[in-house]
Parts: sequence; structure tokens; C-alpha cells
Amino acid sequence: MNNAARVITLFVFLFFVFFNPCSALADSSGPGDVDDFSDEIMNQRFDWVITADTTSMKNFLKYQGSELHPLSKVKVTYRLTSRFGRQRASFDPVWYEDLWYHECKPVGCRKAHTLGVESGQQGVIHFRQTKDIAENHCAVANATVRLLLDTGLKSAMLSSVIVPVEIFDLVKGDLGQFNFFPYQIQPDTGISATMHIDLQSEPRGREASLYYFTN
Repeated sequence: MNNAARVITLFVFLFFVFFNPCSALADSSGPGDVDDFSDEIMNQRFDWVITADTTSMKNFLKYQGSELHPLSKVKVTYRLTSRFGRQRASFDPVWYEDLWYHECKPVGCRKAHTLGVESGQQGVIHFRQTKDIAENHCAVANATVRLLLDTGLKSAMLSSVIVPVEIFDLVKGDLGQFNFFPYQIQPDTGISATMHIDLQSEPRGREASLYYFTN
């Protein structure tokens, strides 16, 4: 083997050792992975974060003949971040509102503060994992639409809605009640939907683009 062949062989060997994409993927799945949903990472990626926690109120209004049992509660907070070095009056979470649902229908709202997100700034809605969130998937879908409208009224940009992977398909289906559906854009047609939800799972792996269509 001449010197030129040896150099080429060495180069190919080093390429596959240090630049093989399969090796990179294997490394990225190790225990040192970055948590995409940690407060620190969220604060780097978004100007604001709306956080929602769901609870099943199993013993509330539980009596014979009750028409409001069971109830689901969604506690909503938001925080502003220092993304791009923005100066804020506070970075602390702010209690925005509590929402109550019965079988997908809204039955109550207690608003604590106005929504302090700013026009043109980008954020995310994060439904965090709770022990009984699987029982509250319909409340998650309903609250998603409400918060989408709230951020829209502020002319803020909603990047995505994040839900636990175990309820991803359920929430995706529930959003159909509000006329949000997947749509495959065809080469000869555009899309006339006025609102869009980018639904993502936690952990990552599932994603759906849902568009609002009128009847």
C-alpha cells in the first residue's frame, strides 16, 4: 500500500470514529442528556412559559344526584423569562387562573391575575405530568383552546403545547371537538385555517400539527 492509500485509509477510519452520526445518536441517549422540559432549558428557548397542573377532585360535590361530579381542576401559572437578556420586573411564577371542568365542559373559572405576556413574544404551554392526568385529558384539551385564545388576544406567539406522552393521542382526539384537526397540505391546495396548535409530547417523540377549521 502506497503512502497516498495509507493517508486515505487513515482519514476514513478517523471519520467513522469521530464523526459517525450513529455514534453521536448513541451518545445523546446516555444518562447525561439535557432535560428539554426543565425550567432552565425552557427559559432559554421561550420568552414566556405557561404551566398547567391538573387534579381530579374526586370527593368534591360527590353526592347522590350531583350533576357536577366528577370535577377536574386545572391550575394555570405563567412566568416571564430572561431570554435574549430581557429585563423583567420579576421572573417568579404568577398564578393566572384556576379552571374547573366536568366531562369536558367548563363549569368554573377563578382568575387571579391578568396574563402578563407581551405582544410578539414567543412562548409555550406546558401541561405537566400529574398522577391522575390520564383521567383529565379532556380538560387538558379544553384548557389548551382557552389558553390559545388568551395568548392570541395578547398578540403573543404560541410555539407549542406540551402534554405527557400517555395522553398525547387522547388530547389530539379531544381537540377535534373544537374543530382542530390534522391536515395534509396537498400540492394543488393551500390551507385556510386561522389557528394552529403544534402538539408535542413529553418526553419527545410525538408531534402533531392541528388546524382549526369551521364547520
